[in-house]
Amino acid sequence: ELLVAEHGLDGPIVGMVELGILPCPIPVDRRPTPELPYLVNLAVLPGFRRRRLGHILVEACERLAREDWGYTEMFLYVKKQNTAALCLYYTMGYVCEWQEPVWYKLKNGGQRMQRNPKMFLRKDPL
Repeated sequence: ELLVAEHGLDGPIVGMVELGILPCPIPVDRRPTPELPYLVNLAVLPGFRRRRLGHILVEACERLAREDWGYTEMFLYVKKQNTAALCLYYTMGYVCEWQEPVWYKLKNGGQRMQRNPKMFLRKDPL
């Protein structure tokens, strides 16, 4: 599903988010891996940020997942340095359940630093 925010009744699209169903890998002890709503690509045009559009779009996804699809939880990934998104998700009740490691071992035995690791967030219940 693609949800959009428009400026005015017939105005341009100023925000969007996608919601799909994917296997949820966390927590790792939950097997088989359940398929859950996955929030992705939340975006708001710069001139329309700080107006709660992101919050409204996420709430719309939660409502769709809960009321139309019958789910009680959903998940997403966010880059650790995206502090505005993290603040939004934390204030909405999402919890970080896993984070990519900062250092990776390479096949040749060396290491590589992950500069902006992804964080896995989940909300249960919606």
